[in-house]
Amino acid sequence: MSHTYTYSMRKFYRHLSLIAFSTLASIVVGQNLLPPKKLVPDQTTLAKIEQRLNHLEAKLGQLAGRLSKTEGFVNPLIQTVLADIAIYHKAARWIIRHQEWYRSEYPNWTLEIIERGIQRADQVLTTGHVSWLPEAGPVALGYRSSIDGSWQPYVVYLPADFAQKPDKKRRLDVILHGRQPTLTEVSFLYEHERATVDKSKDYIELHVYGRGNNGYRWAGETDVFEAILNWAQRFPEAFDPDRVVLRGFSMGGAGAWHLGLHYPHLWCSVSPGAGFTATRGYAKDLPDPLPPHQEACLRIYDAVDYAENAYHVAIVAYSGEFDPQIQAARNIEARLKPLGIPFTLIIGPKTDHRYHPESLKKILELQGEHAAKGRPKYPEQVRFVTYHPQYSRCHWVDVLPDQLYQRCSIEARWTGKRYELKTENTAELIIYLPEKPELRDKVPCVIDEQELDAPVDLVTDAGDWIPRLRRAICLKKVEQRWRAYFFAHVARESQRLPRKRVRLAGPIDDVFRESFVCIIGTGKPWQERIAKCSAASFDRFREEWSKYMRGDLPMVKDTEVTSDLLANMNLVLFGDPGSNRVLSTILDNLPVRWAKDHLEFGGQRYDANDHVPVFCYPSPFAPNRMLVVNSGHTFRREDYEGSNALLFPRLGDYAILRLKSEVDPLAVEVVRAGLFDSYWRLPKE
Repeated sequence: MSHTYTYSMRKFYRHLSLIAFSTLASIVVGQNLLPPKKLVPDQTTLAKIEQRLNHLEAKLGQLAGRLSKTEGFVNPLIQTVLADIAIYHKAARWIIRHQEWYRSEYPNWTLEIIERGIQRADQVLTTGHVSWLPEAGPVALGYRSSIDGSWQPYVVYLPADFAQKPDKKRRLDVILHGRQPTLTEVSFLYEHERATVDKSKDYIELHVYGRGNNGYRWAGETDVFEAILNWAQRFPEAFDPDRVVLRGFSMGGAGAWHLGLHYPHLWCSVSPGAGFTATRGYAKDLPDPLPPHQEACLRIYDAVDYAENAYHVAIVAYSGEFDPQIQAARNIEARLKPLGIPFTLIIGPKTDHRYHPESLKKILELQGEHAAKGRPKYPEQVRFVTYHPQYSRCHWVDVLPDQLYQRCSIEARWTGKRYELKTENTAELIIYLPEKPELRDKVPCVIDEQELDAPVDLVTDAGDWIPRLRRAICLKKVEQRWRAYFFAHVARESQRLPRKRVRLAGPIDDVFRESFVCIIGTGKPWQERIAKCSAASFDRFREEWSKYMRGDLPMVKDTEVTSDLLANMNLVLFGDPGSNRVLSTILDNLPVRWAKDHLEFGGQRYDANDHVPVFCYPSPFAPNRMLVVNSGHTFRREDYEGSNALLFPRLGDYAILRLKSEVDPLAVEVVRAGLFDSYWRLPKE
């Protein structure tokens, strides 16, 4: 969905009824991670569910046709109306598809969910009204994911005076749920919409579905921000970007640790409850050490490595006294104490893996105090640490690491007249200027004891809640000296010599946090065994994406690829150069030399009959886009159904896989795997 609306969503909800169609909580969970035995409903109930679901599907089709012909509707508004209804259809369809009848109530809940969707559709079709926003309390809303086009739900709880004061700027509390083996879209929607309302709250709560139980990683991470932005776009007058609070418990606590410390400038307060902050020590039975590329990739998500970023956000952590997950907070505490960075840890007395009632009251009280202050508009000092380009932003500083997966840090100070900067392992910097600075063409800087005057540029700032053009200065390190550049020049240089940066960094799994499409080969493969392996890999990815990332895998045949698709999507190519015509056209742009009888990679030669290359690489079709060959996520079903800490990359940027069986096309061994360097080259061995 577009990040810019030409029509206020608040006005849309207020005035939709005037259009005439005649012209046209955080969940506390136990530690059992596997779903329980299924309680499949009888055939009569299943037939009724299917019949009512088909009825809703027909109404959705009818509604889409009418809305597309309605004068005055722009596409984002059509998508919004459809999303708020389609989430009910999707919820029922997925529980049927994956037979997720984990509780005896689920068949009846599914029927009720379908009826809610039908009621919303009938309301719009017959009256033109969109009136499912209540005076107060919970309401389920939806959006269409930019990643895979799936309908994704979230729930907001509105305060008692929201209908009377829709333009009032309000604090927004973002709530991340805990892991629940029986969680489905049906249970998420049903239980939230039946929840008891606390009428004393004067702020808005936004409960994220996050694509289920993935620890808010990969597409689950993107889902959090898309849900928040969807709400902000509907009611921009009510959204206060300086008073966004984040909290969660258990898996939601791990998500709060992760998002709070990786994006410290976005929140005015973060309250992680329990969870984990380091893979090693939480995920059991991991080899020690892991292969080097896997060890490096742990630094993408391990929140403990980003602990220093608590300098910029008020952390109100919680754990029960007897909860083993108290170690998550202890890890952060150990990092922050020597640095003198404030950190609040509330411990529930004699409490296991749950909130202690009095402790929860204290947490909400402290978060309220921090929210009243809000986040700073333009702090005088910035301290920031990162290991990966995806996490490059803190307040007015945007950094690019020189060597990925190694500590990249910056200490920056704005004196009101010049910037004083000290960096470590940093290749490029963007410094966003204050909103109303003194007019000037150049800004003086002292960076790593080097003085320079940087020309002021105009750059799109996409790292805050609302993307906008801002005045900025751009600095780049060349031969150990800092130089000032205009942003367009840096962009041209990066096209000439691609460098790992945000959206273009790897590993393979990173590609699936943004919009992508799988391109399936239809030609004659060079090697039948490779073709079978590729087809089986795609089928496995499609099933795991549907089950664990809660969407349909975007796919197109290689004979149906358009130039628009190539220019705007990350590409996932399945097959070999014989079967996949897109792959065959870019052989000279790949890091592997691929012939009918052999592969050449990194100076090594492999038999093409039983070896398949798997890798991510910059797309030759468009800047800031990636391609992947013969792979989906590199973790598997057992990892999804184990600990969320296991959802880390297994293959890095590349691998050569050897087929081990004539019978099982998915039986492979990793012959070679690793990470490209910062310029997408194989590291010297």
